[in-house]
Amino acid sequence: MFEKPRRKVSRVFVHCSASDRLEHDNVDIIREWHLARGFDDIGYHYFIDKTGELHAGRNIEQRPAAQKGHNKDTIAICVSGLEHFNARQMLALLELCVQIDVAYDGTVTFHGHREVNKTKTCPVFDYRTVLRLDDDGRM
Repeated sequence: MFEKPRRKVSRVFVHCSASDRLEHDNVDIIREWHLARGFDDIGYHYFIDKTGELHAGRNIEQRPAAQKGHNKDTIAICVSGLEHFNARQMLALLELCVQIDVAYDGTVTFHGHREVNKTKTCPVFDYRTVLRLDDDGRM
């Protein structure tokens, strides 16, 4: 599903939705939350629901609105959940990130939102292990 944008990308950020409620497992609900906060669209480029389905969010050609002060040259991915994640979601995340990594010939790095916002624990799962990242955030 990944199509490399024309804009420069050097980092990918992984997020979680901070809710395990079934009614929140929906890209349109997340979009509504972000629009209510004054965003012009959902802040993430991709949303992975509890079934592992990958949904398009913000246009990939646009800068995300996902990690304040660190959106330039990035792609933002959100995995639905707070405490409960499943293998289908982790596989979808891995597959998407592999596609991104291949498209950029291994030059992008992968990060969690919490790396640039110390008040956040997002994502609350071990994304570094899921993505098999080295110490520099490379696959």
